[in-house]
This record gives sequence, C-alpha cells and structure tokens, in this order.
Amino acid sequence: MIEDLRARAMNSVFAMSSFSTSWRTWRPAIAELTDNLTDAGKVYELGDHLSDVFKMTGGAGRDQGSLSGGGAAWEGLVCWYLNLVMTGSRAVVVKQSKSLIPKTLSDAMTVTYKNVPTNTESDLSGIIFPQKIRDISDVYDTSILNSFIENNISDISLHNIQCKTNWNDNAQIPMLWDMIYQFRGVKKHSVRIGVSGVDLDDLADFTYSFVTVPTQSKPIKPNSMAVRRVESLSGGNYWGRSSQAGVAESLSEIFKRVFKSAFDGGIRGHIDNQIKNGSISISVP
Repeated sequence: MIEDLRARAMNSVFAMSSFSTSWRTWRPAIAELTDNLTDAGKVYELGDHLSDVFKMTGGAGRDQGSLSGGGAAWEGLVCWYLNLVMTGSRAVVVKQSKSLIPKTLSDAMTVTYKNVPTNTESDLSGIIFPQKIRDISDVYDTSILNSFIENNISDISLHNIQCKTNWNDNAQIPMLWDMIYQFRGVKKHSVRIGVSGVDLDDLADFTYSFVTVPTQSKPIKPNSMAVRRVESLSGGNYWGRSSQAGVAESLSEIFKRVFKSAFDGGIRGHIDNQIKNGSISISVP
C-alpha cells in the first residue's frame, strides 16, 4: 500500500515537464554524487548537494513563468529525494493534490476563516503510517486507505513541507501558516481548523517545514529577517546545502528531526538495506 502510493507520488513528479526536462541533466550528476545510488552514506548526504544539482539547469529568471517552472522543479526534486531515502519505510511524501492526499488528512488541516474553508499553501505532505498498515492489502485503493486512516488517525503523523527556490520572497508564508496551525488551541469564532469531524489534534503529530535552494546570490546571515521568520518552524528550516549554524540545516537532517519514527532502525542502515535488496535505483521510475 505505502510503496504503491509512493510510486504514484513519483509518477506525479515525473509528469511535470519542468522536472522531467531538468532530470536529464540532474540524473547523471546525482549518479556521480552517489555512485549510482549504491553508497548509502552518499545517498543520505545528497541533501547537502541538492542546491548545486538544481542550479545545473540554470537560474530562473524573475518573470512569472520562470519562477513557476523553477519552483515546480525544486518541489519535484525535494519530493524525489525524500521518497528515495524513505523507500521501504512507513513514510511517504506526496504533492498537495486531491488524488494523492487522503481526504481525512486533507479535512484535518483545512482552515476555515469566517465560514470560508481554505487549504494549506504547503507544496508537499509527508505521512507516517503505523506498523499495522503492513497488515492490509498491498494494492493501493483510495477508499481502503482512507478507511484505514479514519480508524487509526491517532497513530498517523502528518508533516507539511513548503518548497521555495527564493528565500527572501517566501519566508513569511510558512511562518504564518505554522503560526495558524500551532496556535490552534486559541479558540476564536472566526478561525477553525479541521472539517468533517477531524482536526490536527486527532493526529499523533503535525509539523510544518520550509525547504529552499536558495537562489539569491547574497549571503544569508543568522540575523537576517528571512532567517528569523522560519527559525522556529515546528518542522524545521532546511536548504539543499550543508548545514550552517543559525541559518539552515541540510535537507538530510529532516529525516532525523521529522521522519525518524518511520524507520525501523538507523536511517543509513535502512538505506543500505534498500540498496542491497534492489529497491532503489537511479533508473527508476
């Protein structure tokens, strides 16, 4: 069930023209960085190099078309990397889409303001399922999965991830959404979280993260406003470079901070096992 959902998530990524076109350039670079995805340590540490890989396809211009295309490609690259490492685990990351996000989880994070419902502006959602999901059919079925979530929602974690190529332009968006979600205990008649009888308090855990390239050329300092806006996000602040104290963590660190419970054992050992049993390959999907 989980791996079928992951395959659907990856198909949706490769269906984006901006990603599939860029992949022709990214693929050989990723293969070189990871020894064709045969070195578990290098696969894990690929998060330190995603920005360099992304920039191989050229910097996006400031026109809306370039920004949109670059943003979709970065979102796809982050989604691909997260699912690569989490192959065989109890977690999967999917694009925000009605066809991929189970309805119960979408309902739980719906924000209603003055009787008008709106969905989160996150680009990706990570779902951590309990061990018992392995007991149900391994053939993906939307109704079966949603029924499982309804019956086991207290054992399921949901983690929203916003992906942006430019840091300065967008840091306030995840800050504000995370504030709305984290302050949900403050009851106000005009703002409500959750519909159809479910909300975020029903989940085992919920976080909001920010992942950026970033594309701007000026150095980003710990005391800059862009950093201040995302330094306290519930799910952390990441970029596709090595971690820099006071600024951002490498995207590789998200597995320990947010998705650790999805792995039955160490993360690097998990990747090594997936390599040995042939579950991951540079040639798929």
